[in-house]
Amino acid sequence: MANNRSGRWCIFVIFVILGTFLGVFLSRFDMLAKYFKNVVDVGFDTGSLDLLFMNLRLACSFKINLGTFVGALVGIWFLR
Repeated sequence: MANNRSGRWCIFVIFVILGTFLGVFLSRFDMLAKYFKNVVDVGFDTGSLDLLFMNLRLACSFKINLGTFVGALVGIWFLR
């Protein structure tokens, strides 16, 4: 029973992530950009560590837009 619940959460999270990707993609079009602008845009960047043979960089960003909400609604509808 617990495995079924974790599977349902995974499906919901996948729909939210796909909705966010769709919102970021649709925000690139001028006609839709005002609807899909980021409501929350939080992140950090450690800069870069330049070694002789490689360049290391760590960055993480969290975005919420209209696509995130649409993905969440579709995920809830799908799980019902």
